[in-house]
Amino acid sequence: MEQFRVSVIVPTRNRPDQIGPCVESILANNHPSMELIVVDQSDARDSESALVAFRQDPRFRYVVTSTRGAARARNVGIEASTADLIAFTDDDCRVPTDWVARIAELFDNEPTAGVIFGRVDIPKNALEGGFLSSFEPVRRSYEGEFPSGLEPWGIGANMAVRRKVVEDIGAFDPLLGPGSKFKAGEDVDFAIRAIARRWKVVTANEIPLLHLGVRTGESARALLLGYMFATGAVFTKHLRLRTPGSVKLFAGFLGLQLGTVANSLLRGTRPTGIRQFLTLLSGAGQSVSHAIDRNQQVYVTGSSEASSSGRAVQVVKSK
Repeated sequence: MEQFRVSVIVPTRNRPDQIGPCVESILANNHPSMELIVVDQSDARDSESALVAFRQDPRFRYVVTSTRGAARARNVGIEASTADLIAFTDDDCRVPTDWVARIAELFDNEPTAGVIFGRVDIPKNALEGGFLSSFEPVRRSYEGEFPSGLEPWGIGANMAVRRKVVEDIGAFDPLLGPGSKFKAGEDVDFAIRAIARRWKVVTANEIPLLHLGVRTGESARALLLGYMFATGAVFTKHLRLRTPGSVKLFAGFLGLQLGTVANSLLRGTRPTGIRQFLTLLSGAGQSVSHAIDRNQQVYVTGSSEASSSGRAVQVVKSK
């Protein structure tokens, strides 16, 4: 199998209208040594049909899998990949034509960097009546310490890692992330594990992409609460693992959430943030009741979840 410099992995499920334009934007990159692996968890074959036009590109690979959840899909992609640098984005994202080159260049210029989170932009006016995840770096790097206070964590929609990091700390926790028991947080968990093992995490304004997945109404509220639920699960997992710095990390986040509730009560206004705070505690409680593989530092997959954690069942290369 050919050895590439950069492997790009995109999980997708039941989004045939999104995955085609996403793949098109990635293949518009002319990096001389890249492969693109789409990991499809769809229930039907619409996404496969949407990708037929790309089969002739030698850089393109299509993987069908029985797994469920974005973290599992990324792990399937990692296993199928060949490169020393692995980049991740989502099917509702669009990357610029120099995205892959910028990732490779940053790793070359930052030889101690193990993880990169790039900037995630959103369309203008996208937040009117809805919610959309974005990320704007506020510090250049984190090494031996976690983001503090209101500093944003990077997100998996624009993320890249060295294969050596995966070999050191393991892949994504399969019970974290969209489509999993804990709904989100696989990217934050990966960053915590990397920083705890003294890998440098770089946040890069110069590596942007566009995120289009706007949620509105109840879907937006559910997504926000899912993030809080996952945060409780991620931080509590690392408390249980006694990850250095995890007590300060969780205490600081709890303090911020309590402060939001207390400020509204002191002003005599309608309390805000209570539902989010309770959802955070719910995620923490679910974590406590779920076993952890302490060697791998991931949640144990139970029998009911094993049926959705299968491996790739078909790999279709370009023709």
